[in-house]
Amino acid sequence: MPKIALNGIEINYRAEGQGEALVLVHNLTSNIEGFDDNFPVFSKYYRTIAADIRGHGLTTHLEDPARANAFYNFDRMAEDQIALLDHLGVDKFYLFGQAYWGANTALHLFDRIPERVKGIVISSASMIISDEHHKPYEPLGEAGKQNFLRMHALAREQGMMAVYRDRLEYGQFWGPKVLNSPEILKVFTKAHELTSVAAFVTPPYLTPERRAGIAQRLRAAKVPVMLLVGEDEAAHNRKYFISEMRRDYPDIHVMMIPESGHYPTIENPRDFNQALLDFYAGVARYG
Repeated sequence: MPKIALNGIEINYRAEGQGEALVLVHNLTSNIEGFDDNFPVFSKYYRTIAADIRGHGLTTHLEDPARANAFYNFDRMAEDQIALLDHLGVDKFYLFGQAYWGANTALHLFDRIPERVKGIVISSASMIISDEHHKPYEPLGEAGKQNFLRMHALAREQGMMAVYRDRLEYGQFWGPKVLNSPEILKVFTKAHELTSVAAFVTPPYLTPERRAGIAQRLRAAKVPVMLLVGEDEAAHNRKYFISEMRRDYPDIHVMMIPESGHYPTIENPRDFNQALLDFYAGVARYG
């Protein structure tokens, strides 16, 4: 996989296939290797592109806490994607964003260049307000909030593999499908090893005003949007993601992915891949 200097950092990316472009954006504590079960299918039909977002995988990491908020934010990550797409000569494209970081990076990317995005799919996420008054883990309930606060402390004190071990014990976003699969856990082990501590403990800000602006532009552009939610995701999370995305974009399509929790890309790649292919084909035919 090639690396290229763009937007002031080194970006590690993968690009395969021919035809119309499909851009995949991964989540926190992940990287483009998490799309290994998706690339072979998508690249048969699309020019499929994914990059390690800053602080993840082999893309540039920054560990200085004083600079983390300026370095790890959705606009900077969207700028990285735009720089890569421009370098690759991609004009219009289909877009997928995975969970909180990936989905919101994808939506900020749309916000910057709405005329270039043909259709959007996000999974396991909504636009969660996270400014100085609102923290992104509040919607997860008290247990989820405490899990993340504990994991942040472990990351600062012991590093990302302590976070990995904590998730094995408490299962934050990891259901039985993940915890009982050595193959999936192997992917997550490497992903945690290649995640910046500063990135993990620095949730990007999303102000109420910016969220409202993105929602308004989605409605104005009438871009087709689909939300995927795993049937095994915690019921509280499922309801929250769906209600919040419908509040922002009433015309959103919602689809449940069976045999999957928070990570349908890897927990059930067969149905995830087909869901994206069917949706994007519908967009191409009907708009």
